[in-house]
Amino acid sequence: MNVNVTAIERNIRLYAMPGLLTLIGIGTMLLIDPFAASASPFDQMIAPLKRGVFWVAVMLTVGGIVWSLYRAWLEFRWMQGELLGGCDNCGGPLRHLDGRYGTYSKCLMCGSKRKGWH
Repeated sequence: MNVNVTAIERNIRLYAMPGLLTLIGIGTMLLIDPFAASASPFDQMIAPLKRGVFWVAVMLTVGGIVWSLYRAWLEFRWMQGELLGGCDNCGGPLRHLDGRYGTYSKCLMCGSKRKGWH
């Protein structure tokens, strides 16, 4: 059995944050009923807050799905050879960051780092 560990790491690196964002949004939507009309005065008082939290959860879910689709599009272009990234290891796209010791670039596909912006 041949397991491609690099592909597994790349997929975790690409889809962990968008997936987590989507799961948090879906979980919040399942827990909160924005249209529950109760006779309790407390429930009537917090009903606008529940509706607001519900719609924020909807936006989190949609944002996570759109972010995942963008990352899938990046991965597809990278696998087709159309994405001209600057990574020395895999050729993937770089994210430019400011760190403690100056600017550096980090690959979105393999996670390798290079000093400076490239």
